[in-house]
Amino acid sequence: MREAFAHIGYRVFDLSGSVRRRSESFAALRARIADGDRPAFLYSENSTQPNVLATSVRTGIAPLLDYRIMYAMRRAGVPVGVFYRDAYWRVPTAETRTPYGHIANALQRGDLYGYRRNRVHFFLPSAPMSELVGLGRDDSFSALPPAGEPARTLPLPEVEGGLRLVYVGGLGSHYDLTAFVSAVAVTPDAGLELVTRESQWRAAVAQNPALLADSISAQHLSSSELEPVYARSHIGVLAVKPSSYRDIAVPVKLFEYLSYGRPVIATRGTEAGRIIDANGAGWVVDYSHDAFAALLLHLTRAPEEVEERAASARAAARVNTWADRARLAARVLTGQSLEEIA
Repeated sequence: MREAFAHIGYRVFDLSGSVRRRSESFAALRARIADGDRPAFLYSENSTQPNVLATSVRTGIAPLLDYRIMYAMRRAGVPVGVFYRDAYWRVPTAETRTPYGHIANALQRGDLYGYRRNRVHFFLPSAPMSELVGLGRDDSFSALPPAGEPARTLPLPEVEGGLRLVYVGGLGSHYDLTAFVSAVAVTPDAGLELVTRESQWRAAVAQNPALLADSISAQHLSSSELEPVYARSHIGVLAVKPSSYRDIAVPVKLFEYLSYGRPVIATRGTEAGRIIDANGAGWVVDYSHDAFAALLLHLTRAPEEVEERAASARAAARVNTWADRARLAARVLTGQSLEEIA
């Protein structure tokens, strides 16, 4: 988003980095404001961890720095927005019941209190996430889904040589692909390439030996190494088991798939499925072995349909870039029209 704000014409004053660097930048910003240089808005993104554990412990102790910055900006009449990345901490799991989980959740509640006290505008991956976070009528919030990079679309390889599927993300817990994996394993001319962490792969194989099928392969790659994987794939996969969290969560990989021009197989009953359905950029089916197997068999025999949905994926990618998201955030915080911002 920092690059996207600069791309649409804003001068970005960066307050990120170590505690020392952020403190120095904050002092410089206050001096500029005192000289009459008023920012248009303050945009920040929270961590998946409590703020004090995400930054201060590693780079210094300053648990209230974020809120001091927000308070100073609000006093100066600068609108403040926070992208609230996710709310896994609100979903009961074995981890949240541990002593560390109880401490982390208490710190998360403290962060939420700090944001509310500073009357920030909450940007959420989806509007329904407001209920899970615990936002209500006294809070200001709106949806700001993830996006993709522009001009990254890759040509679709020939489908006749076999249908190649790609999944990039976690395995286990919130990322249950069991039904889809079993369907791939029994579908002729279909192969799945999984890109995930090696530790998660080992744990998933121990739970689900079907992952060792000949038609399934695993890669442990960084984000900078993904382009060749997408280049040889036809379809992106988000066929995870539905859950109360998946009903509101919007995976970043959804828009990465689209930005590479890859249509997506998603599960009915998920927010990702609703986005794909609305854009015609893939297929949305029930989470079951039979439903996935029937779809995959159909697609191995219908390359023209894969081409059609890929065209819709490319169209969706053109209007879901990070620059689009930056314009939307700026419009919400400043009250300007998109035309004025563009």
